[in-house]
Amino acid sequence: MTLNRTVLLRLNGQGEPIVACSYGQGVLTLPSSPLPDGTPEGTPLFTVRLVITAGSPVARDGLIWTNCPPDAHTEFDRHKFYKKVIHTTFHKDDEIDLDVYKPGPHCFYFSFRNRDGNLETTRKFYFVVPPILRIDGKFVQLNSIALQTVVSKWMGKNWDAVFERIAAKKYNMIHFTPLQHRGESNSPYSIYDQLEFDPDYFKDAKQVEQMVQKLHKKYKALTLTDVVFNHTANNSQWLREHPDSGYNAITAPHLLAAIELDGALLGFSEKLQLLGYPTELKSLDDLNKIMTGISKHVLQEIKLWEFYTVNVRKTLDETRQQWSGDFTHQSLEPPTHLASAGVKEVAQYVRDHAIKEPFGILRGRFDNRVDVGKFVIVLQQLYGCEWSEDILNKAQQILNELNEPLYAEYDADINEAMNQLYNRVKYLRLDDWGPKQGPVTDKLPLTEPYFTRFTGKDGKQYALANNGWIWDGNPLIDFASDKSKAYLRREVIVWGDCVKLRYGAGPFDSPYLWKRMADYVEMNAKIFDGFRIDNCHSTPLHVGEYFLDLARRTNPNLYVVAELFSGSEQMDRLYVERLGLSSLIREAMQACSEGELSALVHKHGGRPIGSYRFVPMDNFAYKSDVKLDENYCSYDPGNMAMKCASEIMIPRILTAVPPHALLMDCTHDNETPNQKRTVEDTLPNAALVALCSSAIGSNFGYDEIFPHLLNLVTESRVYDVHNSPGIGEVKALLNDIRGEINKLSVDIEDSEAYIHHDGQYITFHRTDVRTGKGWYLIARTKFGDKGGQKLEPQVFSHIQAQLLFAYSLERNGDTPNDPHLLKGIPTKLVKLEGFHTHFDDSTKATTVTLPDYFPQGSIAVFNTQQLGVDKELDHFIRSGALKATTNLDFISLNSVLYHSDPEENDITEGRLGTYDIPNFGKLVYCGLQGWISVLRAIIFKNDLAHPLSENLRQGTWALDYLTDRLDYYSDQPGVPEVQQWLRSRFERIKELPFFLRPSYFALVVAIIYDCCRLRAMQLMPPNIGKSTLFVQSLALTSVQMVAEMKSTSIYPNTNAPSMAAGLPHFSTGWARCWGRDVFISLRGLLLTTGRFDVAENHILAFAKTLKHGLIPNLLDSGRNPRYNARDAAWFFIQAVQDYIDIVPNGESILQKKVSRRFPLDDTYVTPDDPLAFSYSNTIEEIIYEIFSRHAKGIKYREANAGPDLDRVMSDKGFNVEVYVDWSTGFIHGGSQFNCGTWMDKMGESKRAGSYGVPGTPRDGAAVEIIGLLKSSLRFIIELNRRGLFKEKSVTKSDGTQISFKDWNQLLQSHFEQKFYIPKDSSQDSRYEIDRKIVNRRGIYKDLYHTGKPYEDYELRPNFLIAMTVAPELFTPKLALDALIIADQVIRGPLGMKTLDPSDYNYRPYYINGEDSDDFATAKGRNYHQGPEWVWLYGFFLRAFSKFHWLVNPQAQNRNKTKPSSYLYQELFHRINRHAQWIAESPWAGITELTNKDGEFCNDSSPTQAWSTGCLLDMYYDMWRSFES
Repeated sequence: MTLNRTVLLRLNGQGEPIVACSYGQGVLTLPSSPLPDGTPEGTPLFTVRLVITAGSPVARDGLIWTNCPPDAHTEFDRHKFYKKVIHTTFHKDDEIDLDVYKPGPHCFYFSFRNRDGNLETTRKFYFVVPPILRIDGKFVQLNSIALQTVVSKWMGKNWDAVFERIAAKKYNMIHFTPLQHRGESNSPYSIYDQLEFDPDYFKDAKQVEQMVQKLHKKYKALTLTDVVFNHTANNSQWLREHPDSGYNAITAPHLLAAIELDGALLGFSEKLQLLGYPTELKSLDDLNKIMTGISKHVLQEIKLWEFYTVNVRKTLDETRQQWSGDFTHQSLEPPTHLASAGVKEVAQYVRDHAIKEPFGILRGRFDNRVDVGKFVIVLQQLYGCEWSEDILNKAQQILNELNEPLYAEYDADINEAMNQLYNRVKYLRLDDWGPKQGPVTDKLPLTEPYFTRFTGKDGKQYALANNGWIWDGNPLIDFASDKSKAYLRREVIVWGDCVKLRYGAGPFDSPYLWKRMADYVEMNAKIFDGFRIDNCHSTPLHVGEYFLDLARRTNPNLYVVAELFSGSEQMDRLYVERLGLSSLIREAMQACSEGELSALVHKHGGRPIGSYRFVPMDNFAYKSDVKLDENYCSYDPGNMAMKCASEIMIPRILTAVPPHALLMDCTHDNETPNQKRTVEDTLPNAALVALCSSAIGSNFGYDEIFPHLLNLVTESRVYDVHNSPGIGEVKALLNDIRGEINKLSVDIEDSEAYIHHDGQYITFHRTDVRTGKGWYLIARTKFGDKGGQKLEPQVFSHIQAQLLFAYSLERNGDTPNDPHLLKGIPTKLVKLEGFHTHFDDSTKATTVTLPDYFPQGSIAVFNTQQLGVDKELDHFIRSGALKATTNLDFISLNSVLYHSDPEENDITEGRLGTYDIPNFGKLVYCGLQGWISVLRAIIFKNDLAHPLSENLRQGTWALDYLTDRLDYYSDQPGVPEVQQWLRSRFERIKELPFFLRPSYFALVVAIIYDCCRLRAMQLMPPNIGKSTLFVQSLALTSVQMVAEMKSTSIYPNTNAPSMAAGLPHFSTGWARCWGRDVFISLRGLLLTTGRFDVAENHILAFAKTLKHGLIPNLLDSGRNPRYNARDAAWFFIQAVQDYIDIVPNGESILQKKVSRRFPLDDTYVTPDDPLAFSYSNTIEEIIYEIFSRHAKGIKYREANAGPDLDRVMSDKGFNVEVYVDWSTGFIHGGSQFNCGTWMDKMGESKRAGSYGVPGTPRDGAAVEIIGLLKSSLRFIIELNRRGLFKEKSVTKSDGTQISFKDWNQLLQSHFEQKFYIPKDSSQDSRYEIDRKIVNRRGIYKDLYHTGKPYEDYELRPNFLIAMTVAPELFTPKLALDALIIADQVIRGPLGMKTLDPSDYNYRPYYINGEDSDDFATAKGRNYHQGPEWVWLYGFFLRAFSKFHWLVNPQAQNRNKTKPSSYLYQELFHRINRHAQWIAESPWAGITELTNKDGEFCNDSSPTQAWSTGCLLDMYYDMWRSFES
């Protein structure tokens, strides 16, 4: 299947389709688009490509089940599902193609194993493929349909004359009400014989088929007929032979009471005069007398309460008789407390345990029964085994109590029945808006009969339920079933000439009926082009599904419309999905005011003019090897292929759209304009409907101005086709316009409209997006005589307009009353003149002024053309971006896509910052991502009222901003080409009407953004470029974080790209580049993304600044580095190790030389001192120096110590000491006065007394430093083995030597002994444990020998770092147990809690700016005492997957070569929130931290380098180990 026949359906982790909401809630609907001529047989009509997110829950042992047949020759069976296996990994989405060969509804669902290990299935997800309609071989879009309804019995002898009239009005589809043999009422919808056509007109079905063929060829018209599934004529002969096809006392015993009530009401109606009641109701007093009579002579006599209740007397007799029986077979033991309980409680027990099922359902009289045997057991066990008067009384009380709610139910039902009867009789006999039936007779009884009564062929008497409808009924409940009491409660507005058909659950329930109706459906599907499902909302879904599937087997391209009045858009969607409905009928004549009509036209007129168009943005993965084609987005209206948004060949996206409408200006069920409004309103109502972006239709007689709604039962006259021209001439003109519109607009996005309502006037501008052509309608309605309103001159900015035609409709005669012909009210069409159209060349505006004479009932239609829009514009906008972005590199991508406000200010020296949108605020980035982050939601919702939309309409500032800012980056590769592409497109946009500017601006920005994003993927390696959207979004933060600044660099004298710790807080000057952050982030952000040169530069730059054997925490371009981080040196060596591990020939970095910022004796010198950079070392030597200095011990006072260096540090805090405890090999360091690990928050509140007191000093041996040390030793030993590192030992503080291998072994031997806290206290002797301060077991300590011993035992997430970099230190089973505890206790939704919530010091809310008396939290001292940090989550996931793989067999596939889908599911469950965060964040990154349980932290940096970098580490681990 080629891409232009493929649609992409993205699914979330639960398998739910991801769809835009710019159209509101809708149905997944494919385009109506035929295969090109010459397509090989067996080619799918479409391919729906499902994209299953990598590692998603539904992928675990996941299968997709679809009822799409596997090939063109396999018949569609909606109940037969075919299996497709999901092959998703954790790093790559799976794409599963569902080939669709024929129109109709299709569905799929997932089966998978959930997190509990149980098999689970999702709901079914439906998509609908519309039919492909053709007239005379030419394709007809659904929006091109113009339908005319005719009623066959009014067509007379010469049907051709009717067809000629319809053809002259340019209709292209004829809707026939049922052409079958009619029943005794003569209504077309009361069908006597479904398998016989009307013998008055047709000898057989062949003649009908010949008529349809003639309509196709001669009149170029498609045909549509009603199919009636729900009922048959009350006199249908076949029903006498098969009464089981209806609801009667045998097939539906729950209707017995209703049948008796209906019979009694009919009997009462016959006896009114005999009983002394009025037979002709003239007042409410008469009606009240009748209602009294019903109560007395009907309800009292038929005792309907007996259908509800238990027969107390009979039950008591049976109880007495069976009292001494043997009930040992009954296992019933009522609770003993019931003996002293009240009667109500005992009765409830009997109701629950001692009745005969079914109980509580209406059937026969006293069919609700107690199981007497069980009842006896209850009585005997509660009250004794001797029968007595007391027990009899108790039994009677219990039974009476059991009956009480049943009597209440009866009372409620009868009250409702009486209320319904009152209102129905009132409507039929008294109401002015009712039929006023007159005297009660046998033919017109008091109220319509609910049942048709006859003697069946078997000689038995039957009463079959008549069909009807219920106000506000639930369409999913069959109101004749035992789920409803509508017939008893008289809630059905019944059709006395129609018997409701009983289908049951399937053909096995009523075989004759199903077979008969199947023959009926097949016969009609063979002849007609479409079905109108009569009374669809009352058709059981399974019935509609069965017969429409059958019909489509006969005619695959059957056009199916439905009369669906469910009262709920949700219910409408359900029917459309399940039945594959092509269109839903909507009725303009239901509008009771100009405002309602305007709203209806607005709903169906098209998308608002200037709507945003869908373009893939940052919500799609851009595969680096995706196919590219500059012509892929070109548009050819003659080619029905589906084009995509840009040159990037991503298939078209399948999304949900509202159910397609067939908008009728008037149906054969509607009152006419003459009745509801005025004759004159016929014309404006028709014109407004005609311009809508939908199928349209009209009843024959509307155009001809028939005065009244015609009665389908009683009307016997025929159409007058030779007179009554009405508005036919204008209808032909309007249908011509529809044809022209729909030649241009082949896509839902092509058609736009603007509707405005002003009193009597409704103006409607319909436009084609791609060509700018339009049609403007001014309609002056006439809902009544409302006086002389004059419409102000209409002004069109950047639009030219020309009058096409203008008419008014005037009545010029009285309502006709011909006994033989159906005639229209005499009217004339008056051609209107005197319109003044003026185009002002200077303002590019057209003004249209109406003539003085433009009465109510007038229309004027204009041709319009939007200036600057032509058929070439769309392709020009969408093309050329790929070429423009070809030369971009990572740094120029950073300039084009990003730059926070401080960064842009830094680079432009204060001249430029982020764009400020009035009434919205500043964007977060100056580059394209800043705009995309806002446009994403705007486009998704088509938010034309957004402040950005308004800003774009008001001026071109945003356009100029985006191009002009690139002047500052014109020396960067590829930027001039991007700037020129933007400028050329924006210049074209400036020529367009202002109201189109937002849409085209968004299109331009999204397209160039797409190409930039793709360019980034092309520059990155396959583990990124071919990965998921989430991985690619993470990787783009590498581009986001690395930029060239003016105020800082990684080198003191050279401007080089530097990595920001986070944006915007850590973006410029000394605050940008942090040693610890850089090296924690380096593997993920720079190495896994292939940015080896930038990684190398950062390694070399920091190596230059090594001092005291430490890497600085703050680099400050190497000019004034600060050495207050004990861990940075070890993260540095880890980064070098990662570099050598990942980069081809990476070991060469070991011999790269760097000039040293400081002398070897650690003397502080300024950057310009001759001693600065006066000697060089290789990276190998730098690494050795780190080991050597630590082995000997480090002790110094920070240079320039004092408030200028750190305003809150106490004097003692500037003293730094680090040493190795050679009994364990552990590195110890720090003091209670400073904080040398990443948990480095210093107290700042004088008010709380925390000024200069570290929040988390973490002195002693920190667990992550020990892990990093072990990893570094392992690394050096391996380099020794390979001959890449010459030194093999270091000198200790006592002057003796120790080899790296011995040091490594020392750590291995002591780590778990010193750090592990066993689950079982009986094992404490194996470890160094102080039981008195153990808070939680089964974990690893955070510290060893800190200044506050209890802090050793705190559960913090730092051990995860050690687990990840040095897994060999950990016993796998113990490690997994500790990880499980961490998962349950300190894992938050997005980050890791920095302290165990059970800890006394746990304070999870970080508010840095808040000062208070709280020592723990004032000025944010609790930064690391509970708030949840995201970067550690990456280490958690890496350790989680590593040790699950090692320990848990469930985490491995059968071959033990790859992770199982179980492990992927568990990882996805833990990372889904991150994917959601980065997708929704305007910063397109992941925050530094959150507060408790993922709550937003306002003081967190919104996008942080290590937050995303460490997650990329985890993905790289998985890719490299199992997928590369």
